[in-house]
Amino acid sequence: MTDVLPSKAQMTQPGVSGTSALLLLQFATMWTAFFILAPSINWPASLGEPPSVILPLILDQSAAVFAGYLSYSIHALALIPLAILLRDTLRLDGAMGRMVVAFGVLAGLAKAFGIVRWLFLMPGLATAYTDPSATQETRAAIEVVYSAFNAYAGGVGELLGVGFFAGVWTIVISVALLRMGWTWIGYAGFGAAALLLSTLLSVVGIESPILLTLSGIVWQFWTLALAITIWRQA
Repeated sequence: MTDVLPSKAQMTQPGVSGTSALLLLQFATMWTAFFILAPSINWPASLGEPPSVILPLILDQSAAVFAGYLSYSIHALALIPLAILLRDTLRLDGAMGRMVVAFGVLAGLAKAFGIVRWLFLMPGLATAYTDPSATQETRAAIEVVYSAFNAYAGGVGELLGVGFFAGVWTIVISVALLRMGWTWIGYAGFGAAALLLSTLLSVVGIESPILLTLSGIVWQFWTLALAITIWRQA
């Protein structure tokens, strides 16, 4: 089936309102998470700390950790309905519509999977690790569990969710926007997607914390610009 792309006048106001609201929600919840977690546990730099440092900190800042990662999980899950609404708002049919939904849903699920460990697993590990009766063997075992699950869930959330699925999703949306004549936001999307996909280089040992942070910031402000553009152009 041929993809059908709408003119600006063809977008319905309910779809525009819902899509813009979800774009703004995921933007707001991401930055809420940052402003809660950054001062409390030095996030995201603390993600690279050893278990002996981060686990006591998680327990000490348990309320902030829960609130921050709850906001972050809402940010991730918002991508699921957003993918569907964005397809409907832009009236993407055929393969392009299916790709927008598929990669958006996968990005949201993968990111949420990577985040929820901080809501449930890590606080439990932190409590057991800091228990005065815990032996050195117990703490060593907890450190192994922490490191292994952190690598696994972090890989799913950051590499697949943030890097690959969200990157491809952004490319597909940007192609649609360019075909609609929304030039600057479409090309900006390609730039944001390129930065997200560049984080996949960590698989072959090429890591850059600065690039990782920059890619997230640029993508977030692209989604904000997309929300404003959809609202105004409709």
